[in-house]
Amino acid sequence: WNYNPQKDSVLQVTFDDYQKCNTSNPIAKHTDGNTTVTLDRSGPFYFISGVQGNCQKGEKLIVVVLSPRVAQPSMAPASSPASEGSPSSPPMVSASTGLDGFRLGFSALVVTLVTMVVGLL
Repeated sequence: WNYNPQKDSVLQVTFDDYQKCNTSNPIAKHTDGNTTVTLDRSGPFYFISGVQGNCQKGEKLIVVVLSPRVAQPSMAPASSPASEGSPSSPPMVSASTGLDGFRLGFSALVVTLVTMVVGLL
């Protein structure tokens, strides 16, 4: 977030404090004017403005971090070696494809968050 530190701050709060716009007991308080947070787990993160009344005016944000979906190995029976003329197995999808999609999704999230914050200024 980019904001004037003399006029605002960013608070990370619990779900209850998010719902009530309670600024008195934040999990983390950011007052530097150029805040970057680390989303270090999957699940929801709740942020509100540290200025009384701003949260009630809509200056609040929920960020939900999704965990990557991991394909479970199938318990298919072992097959006999392919003979000439029998259909071959489909090609394996590279694991990096999922990671690239995650990076793209995360980039879209960051762009959305920046757009929302700039819109509040």
